[in-house]
Amino acid sequence: MMHLGHLRPSKSNYASPLHMVPKKEGREFQIYTDQKPLTYAFKQNPDKCSPRQLRYIDFISQYSTDIRHVQGSKNVVADSLSGIELNSITKSPFLNFSELAKSQQNDPEIPKLLQNKSSSFQLALKPCLSTNSDLICDISTGSSRPLVPESFRRLIFEQLHNISHPGIAATAKLISAIYVWPNMKLNIKEWVRCSEPCQLSKVQSHTKAPLGTFSLPDVRFQQIDIDIVGQLPPSDGYM
Repeated sequence: MMHLGHLRPSKSNYASPLHMVPKKEGREFQIYTDQKPLTYAFKQNPDKCSPRQLRYIDFISQYSTDIRHVQGSKNVVADSLSGIELNSITKSPFLNFSELAKSQQNDPEIPKLLQNKSSSFQLALKPCLSTNSDLICDISTGSSRPLVPESFRRLIFEQLHNISHPGIAATAKLISAIYVWPNMKLNIKEWVRCSEPCQLSKVQSHTKAPLGTFSLPDVRFQQIDIDIVGQLPPSDGYM
C-alpha cells in the first residue's frame, strides 16, 4: 500500500490488516463490511473526497465495486482475523479457593463470628464450584460472598483496586459485591489512602500544608531565614 502511494510511512500500522486476493478473469465477487457508510463509497460525489480517499477507492475498484453491508454480530470472518490467538489459558486466577478454605479453618477470628448471633453476617457453608471444598459465605444479600480471612484481604484488595485505581467508595462497592470480612470499609479506606499510584495521579486529593508565618525580629540577625531551592538543571553552563 505504501509503495503505491495509498499510505504514508507514518500510517504503516494500517497496512498489515489489508489482505486482497488477485481477481480472476471473468469472476465477480462482493466485499462485505459491517461499516455501513462504506457501502456508499462508489456512489458519492468524487469532488467531495480527499485525495487519499480517492486513492483508496481506486485501489479497491481494481478488485470489486460491489460493497455490501453485514451486521457486526454476523461478521464472524473479521472477528476471527482480528482476534488474538489464544490456544490455552496462560494465567491462573489470582485467588486459590482451596487455600482460602484452609485459611478459613485456621483463622482465629472466624469462630467468633460464627458464634456471634448479633452479627449482621448470615454465615453458611457453600460448595465451591472450582474446588471440592466448602467455603464459609455470607448469604445476607441473597448471593454467596466468601468470608475472607485476614491473610487474603490485602491480596484481594490489591487485585481489584489495581484494575483502575478507583476511589474509596467505588473500591468498597466493588469488593463488597463479591467478598466480605469485618471492618471491610475501614480497611479499604486506609489502603486506598496509602496507595502510591492513587497519590501520584490524583493531585487534587494531596494534603497541602498551609504557608508558614514568621514574627518580625526586634534586632538584626536575630532570625535568619533561608530559601532552599535545588538542584536546578544547568542551562548553557549556568545555573
